[in-house]
Amino acid sequence: MVMLLLLDERTDALTVRSARPWELVKAGLCAQHLDQELARGASPDATGPLALRAQTLARDSFRRSLARCARQILADAVRPAPAQPRLGRRLAVPVCRDRVRAAAAELAELIDRLQSPGPVPVRGVAQVSVLLGDGSGPLYHRGSPDDLRARLAEAAGALSPPG
Repeated sequence: MVMLLLLDERTDALTVRSARPWELVKAGLCAQHLDQELARGASPDATGPLALRAQTLARDSFRRSLARCARQILADAVRPAPAQPRLGRRLAVPVCRDRVRAAAAELAELIDRLQSPGPVPVRGVAQVSVLLGDGSGPLYHRGSPDDLRARLAEAAGALSPPG
């Protein structure tokens, strides 16, 4: 049984209840959309699916996974490009290597923040998840108008505990 801490809009009080089966399904199927909402600042205690997704994002193992992915992106960007893709490898969306190299310091800072001990704001983890998973974003899509360095710096800043 998964317990949720939610804000009751009628009373402005926090309530504790069990997650409903449909909320568990929605949290899994709509993870990308929920990450986008959380990255924009939606309250994790607003709905069951947001609370469930926030619980996933708050896990150290999830942050370590994002950090591994970011390290791999950085390593791939500085490594010489292969002349031809090898047969039998999975197809992957290539990163904009020059953009990643230009933003290496910001990406390294982001990785450090993801690996920092203790809790970090879920909003920051959601921003990283969205950035790393958005094939139309500045990390992968040359036509994206977003500045990769700015997005990385914003996400790293959002990973800092308030105070």
